[in-house]
Amino acid sequence: MTLKSKLCSKKGYIFTYEAVAVVILFVAVFYMGYFTFTHVNLTNQEQKRDLERFEKANLISDMIFKDYLFPSEYYRDDYHEFLEDVAVRHYGFKKIPGSYDPLIVYTTSGTLNYYIEAEGYNSSAIGLANTNVTVAISNTNPDYSLRNIYVKEKNLYVPTLLDCFEANQTSQNISEGEILYFAINGSSKIDSINVSSDSDTDATFLVNNVPYKLSLSSTEKTSEFEKVLNTYNETSFRSNEIKVLAIQESSLENITVNIYCNDTSSIYILKIKPYNVTLKVDMAQ
Repeated sequence: MTLKSKLCSKKGYIFTYEAVAVVILFVAVFYMGYFTFTHVNLTNQEQKRDLERFEKANLISDMIFKDYLFPSEYYRDDYHEFLEDVAVRHYGFKKIPGSYDPLIVYTTSGTLNYYIEAEGYNSSAIGLANTNVTVAISNTNPDYSLRNIYVKEKNLYVPTLLDCFEANQTSQNISEGEILYFAINGSSKIDSINVSSDSDTDATFLVNNVPYKLSLSSTEKTSEFEKVLNTYNETSFRSNEIKVLAIQESSLENITVNIYCNDTSSIYILKIKPYNVTLKVDMAQ
């Protein structure tokens, strides 16, 4: 007969070592299960909080992108009227969908809890500091305060030129993918629109939704774009759109469009082009 080891307490209780081992094992299993449950529960709660912060940051990002739609209200009245006509006539809204107005961040004072920037964008070349703007461009390098960062990127139309001047003609370089909008405000009429390039090439245009394909050279060529143009109306602007869809010669950076009028008038110009715009939002806000 096998004798079992026994423990005897002062009160007379007798325990076997096997029973003690079972109790210890049970307690160990209980605590392991408890700590595992607690860890999983805390992890799930943390993941839920992270998901809530992520969803909040995503909503905030969408709101910021919406607030930055072009054009903002910071443009001179007549120029803003031209920009609004562009948006309504060619996009159906008072602001261009899928656009970004850098003027908003450049006029913002104080530290921002988000960061927004168009990749490779040269703000100094677009005419923000001219008389078309009604606010001071005082903050081209704003301060940012970011901790836990949520990043969202969109490909948006960004203005590459904002201009208005008195003249009877204008020459505009347009790159592939870029869009030129213009309007003539005055009694003059557009005589012709000629197109040229630095070297021989074929180019495809879309003028007020009418396609054109032209063979170009360094000599100006009559485009006949004027046949589909909107003319000036005394009560409102009539903006026009010229898109360069494709340039056959890959080494050519742009096409030159020359607009000739029969008299001096106010010429309003807007050029936009797609850029990758990156927005970084502080998830801790």
